[in-house]
Amino acid sequence: MAEHSSDKPSSDELRPEDCLAQVDGDLTVDGLDGPLRIVRDRWGIPHIKAASARDAFFGQGFCMGQDRLFQIELYRRMAHGTSAAMMNKGLLGRDRQNRRLGFGRLAAREWEEQSDEARMILQAYSDGINAAIAAGPKPYEFRVLGHEIEPWSPVDSLAVLKMVSAGAHWATRLRYAATAKALGAEAVNAMIADVASDATLITPSGARWTLDAHPFVDDVEAAMGEPDGIVAAGGGSNCWVIHGSRTDTGAPIVCGDPHLAIGIPAQWYVVHMECPEFTVAGPCNPCYPGPVYYGHNTKIAWTMTHSNGDRWTVYREQIRQGADGPEARWLDGWEPLTRLDEQFEVRNDDTVSATMWETRHGVVVAGDPEQDDEVVAARWGLAEPAHDFDAHMTYFTAETIDQARAGFNRLDSISGNYCFADQAGDIGYQYVGRIPKRPAWVLPVPGWDGEHEWDGNISTDELPTDENPDNGFIFTANNRTTTPDYPHYLTFGATPFRADRLREIFEATEVFSLDEMPQLQGDQTSVPLRTLAERFVSFEAADDDARAMQGLLRGWDGKMTVDSPAALVASETRDLLARATVGRYLDDVPGQGPTSPLDRSMLFTQITKDERGMLGAFESWDAAIEDALARTAPALRERHGDDRSQWRWGDEHQMPWRHNLGRDPELADAVNLPDVPIGGDSSTPFATSTRAGVTGNSGVSFRQILDLSDLNAARICIPPGNSGQPGSPHYADNLDRWRDVDYHPLFVEWEDIEANAEGELRLTPA
Repeated sequence: MAEHSSDKPSSDELRPEDCLAQVDGDLTVDGLDGPLRIVRDRWGIPHIKAASARDAFFGQGFCMGQDRLFQIELYRRMAHGTSAAMMNKGLLGRDRQNRRLGFGRLAAREWEEQSDEARMILQAYSDGINAAIAAGPKPYEFRVLGHEIEPWSPVDSLAVLKMVSAGAHWATRLRYAATAKALGAEAVNAMIADVASDATLITPSGARWTLDAHPFVDDVEAAMGEPDGIVAAGGGSNCWVIHGSRTDTGAPIVCGDPHLAIGIPAQWYVVHMECPEFTVAGPCNPCYPGPVYYGHNTKIAWTMTHSNGDRWTVYREQIRQGADGPEARWLDGWEPLTRLDEQFEVRNDDTVSATMWETRHGVVVAGDPEQDDEVVAARWGLAEPAHDFDAHMTYFTAETIDQARAGFNRLDSISGNYCFADQAGDIGYQYVGRIPKRPAWVLPVPGWDGEHEWDGNISTDELPTDENPDNGFIFTANNRTTTPDYPHYLTFGATPFRADRLREIFEATEVFSLDEMPQLQGDQTSVPLRTLAERFVSFEAADDDARAMQGLLRGWDGKMTVDSPAALVASETRDLLARATVGRYLDDVPGQGPTSPLDRSMLFTQITKDERGMLGAFESWDAAIEDALARTAPALRERHGDDRSQWRWGDEHQMPWRHNLGRDPELADAVNLPDVPIGGDSSTPFATSTRAGVTGNSGVSFRQILDLSDLNAARICIPPGNSGQPGSPHYADNLDRWRDVDYHPLFVEWEDIEANAEGELRLTPA
């Protein structure tokens, strides 16, 4: 637990560089079976050589404890709902939500159900973290906070995996419910991403969407017809694999770049592990063993995007007060709710109490069972124990795509589109993750009638798959998974734009070279803004300012480069237009926030389909567009001056790199990094989302380019750096590489590793 603030040293007396972990020399540690070698290269990547698989995972945990201890402690506390005790009351809301969703409770039960091999992996990883804690020194952040860390346990790793796998489909359904009550089913259909005819699909590779109707219109209309109406309750990535028949090396190429929240430390930690059982290299989540999502084992290489699998159903629960407390209706009877009384400690503030409830379906996420006659509960497909770590040794040791597929299919929690290749030249795709078998049920459904229960899970042999497609490549970018005739519901979440841009590039290329891969990962063309800009100039505006803005947009190719005036004008016009139409249309929905990516998506659909329902006071889209163009000009003049030739997208589109302690002005210089003007936006393959018109900052959090003809020549970028220790030379040494779409090697051959070594740490058992 956190110590009193009076116990912490003054930040003036403490330098980050005085708190760096030992990376050279010899150490004796508890929990190790045999000698362990850790060589860190000049890019801050640890290369672990162990005498057993168990010691390899121990070494991974040890390196994590050295380089990322503050980060993993914060993530662990978030997962267990205790982060406000470590930090401040600003995290109390997140603690309440995560405690309600029960990640820690579910993880404790899950640990009891793990196989012997999974227990070995998780325990060895935990032992390594604890050995690093014992070896010290305390991280800079702990010393500033006066914080003492408790030992890490396998349950902590499982709790974080629960948290990062949860998704927010339950919360989105609550918003849809509020929208349906306020505006009707048509508004909900407008909020759910439509799939345009001819939109790019993941599998079969090269396929396109052929259905004209909105994919979930029937589900929404059916839910609107439920008895008593609707209760008003209140990551992206790119990846691709290219067959050797389409590459200049004759071997497959595997590329990936996940898009996550941008901050410090990095979202990933890159590591290379070698032991008699396997060699593996790639990024891992800071809190549990891996690599899971990206990497290679010298025989096969893999990459993935989030498939946004929907594992939630939201239930309306009828409530009455029984003799012993609230009861929920079930068929012809009533069942007592489970009560959870929780205490939340808050740093430098009073403890907060809360009561939470569960029904047979899951946690109550809206309403108060002690006061309301109807509440909303959420059922989660990962509430039952998962067995993800049974997959590790299978794909760590795989030599063919079939063996790799068998391993990926053992992943329960991770909802992913995996693309992979082997050295024999085969390429494959596999949708992975535990998905309940039931209809979409996009809105809350009755929990009392027994007619909305799940029919188990979709079997792994029914999940979408592909292998060696005729067109020679497979790519995914969080787009729609497969064709309309697929028999199971997977998700209502998808975005077409990055995939449609990648399709333009892939279909125009006969043979791919490795040197072209950075261009693909760095592509800054926005398909939706290019389309909207064409619509913005499709008529002659009467207003002088509007015509001037049309002049800047006419002929624009959609490239969101840092120095582009047109990108700035297009983005501003779109956002002003969204606020004046979609935003006002949604004003009657409780909890409606400022302009969001959802509003932008809805606007795109409304304009391209010439829908009139959200025009409000405007007579036509021409009138609404002219109004937005006319307001764009003075808004940009006020912010950037009268000389339109000097307007630049990068003047507004800047990525902040902030540490959790960086809000403290006394610590900001030590832990934060400068804002970076950056091209692209959330709809471009070079995905960057900043507060220029949206909420939140996110972007590319890792890049890899893997050539199956030489996996030792892997190219990667881990921004801002692989170390999470302020003061380390690897805290921010990749920031320019990230901005410039540059890379450094990830070696797995020891001759190259040793030629680029920066330090060698030798661990021996106590």
